[in-house]
Amino acid sequence: MKLQIVQLEPFDDPVSVRERLAFLTAERVLLLWPERGAILRRKLDLVLVLRAAANANARLALVTPDPLVQDNAAALNISVFTTVEAAQAGRWKKPRAKLFSAEAPAARDRRELAERGSRLRRNALSAEQQRQQRIVRGVVLLVLFVTVIAFSVIVLPGARVTVFLARDQLTTTVRLVADPTIAIENVATGHIPARLVGNLIVERQASIRTSGSADVPATLASGTVILTNQTTDAVSIPRGTIVTTFAARPARFQTMQDVLINARGTAEVTITAASDSAGPVGNIEANLISRVEGDLNGKLSVRNPAPTQGGTVRQQGIVTKSDQDKLLALLRDQIRTSAVADIALSPTQFIAPGSIQVIEERPEWTTFSNFAGDQADSLSLTLKVRVQALVIDEVPARKVAYASLAKLLVDRRVVVESVRYQRGKVEPVDAKGMAALLITVSGDAVNDADAEALRNHLAGMSVPDANAYLDRAALLDPRRPPQFEVWPGVFGRLPLLPVRIELQVQ
Repeated sequence: MKLQIVQLEPFDDPVSVRERLAFLTAERVLLLWPERGAILRRKLDLVLVLRAAANANARLALVTPDPLVQDNAAALNISVFTTVEAAQAGRWKKPRAKLFSAEAPAARDRRELAERGSRLRRNALSAEQQRQQRIVRGVVLLVLFVTVIAFSVIVLPGARVTVFLARDQLTTTVRLVADPTIAIENVATGHIPARLVGNLIVERQASIRTSGSADVPATLASGTVILTNQTTDAVSIPRGTIVTTFAARPARFQTMQDVLINARGTAEVTITAASDSAGPVGNIEANLISRVEGDLNGKLSVRNPAPTQGGTVRQQGIVTKSDQDKLLALLRDQIRTSAVADIALSPTQFIAPGSIQVIEERPEWTTFSNFAGDQADSLSLTLKVRVQALVIDEVPARKVAYASLAKLLVDRRVVVESVRYQRGKVEPVDAKGMAALLITVSGDAVNDADAEALRNHLAGMSVPDANAYLDRAALLDPRRPPQFEVWPGVFGRLPLLPVRIELQVQ
């Protein structure tokens, strides 16, 4: 059958809905109630809408969460569904559009005859029977009155009692062993699981001052020479002409300006030591410079009328093999102490002291800035290694420590929110790869109180008596007496029913 779905609005009423139904051509009409708003809640409203659907030759069904509308629809035999899909798949009932069922004349006559007979029977009762009826009615009223009073006295009253138990702080320190060979903590032996992290590449760089030293030229010596032209022609001497001493390893100098010397003439020229004669090598006595290098040799004679001066040396650092060994050892130690920053840890995890070990080095992972024998004031090293470490988690350690604290309890219990843990000394990893550590656990302990038994004893007591009883029956906090809230307050007593007493033990 053809289905027409009509979405109702919060402002719809029977008139607007009937107008919308007047134009329908489908055989079935499904009304969808809006998510907000209460509409068509009277039974008469549904009758009017139902009749409008009947005039359009359509069968009506509803999708509504309103329980009142659902009840009215059930009285009119109108199908109600939870969703559109359920309406499409479900069976539709045939509604009836009558607000009140008409009573048949014969049925009405029978009802009137029955009522007339009942009145005649009541009139025919004897005085004794009427007295007995009055007594029964009185007893019923009395029972009803007693029931109301009992409800008011026994069931209606309520109370809330808050009890503060005395606390005693307990503290114990346990020695635990972090063992990477186990997977679960052992309370009896104090062993807790640990984890070896062994596939971590760490890279560090460091520098040190070199320990070797040597004197190296610092400045160049300088002075003057007198050049003499040995020819009958003028000779041009360019800047940079080399003049030297006469020796197996001569000191070499270069002229510092261009000069033109006439035939058989002389000229005084400034000289500076060449780079290969830097330092004190260039400091020579007078008249030791006697030779000109190059094409001008034989054309010129040269001599230094005064000593050359100014050539000095300085101390230069030298890289030694011990420098390289020292830097390598230093960087390895640095990695062992700082690699913890490269290991991802949770807030409860930490690295056991001394457990970070270098397990792999490669030649290509070790890079020095200089070779042994090089002149350098400092030596740098970039080192990359693979390390492993022992990771300890405090969670299993706390479990074992808590179990040790629980052993100190006899008839008391630990207040869980008061428990605190403090990690103490952690010993370095031993030869077996294990690490010992101390952990201190502390917490407040209170005596266990049987709340059910206390509640049963308190039932029906006055507030002062209840206060005295709690002081005898439980070890209370002397600074915080019990608190009582009783309602109604006119009674001044706790309810007779224990179930009406709310007992809070803190």
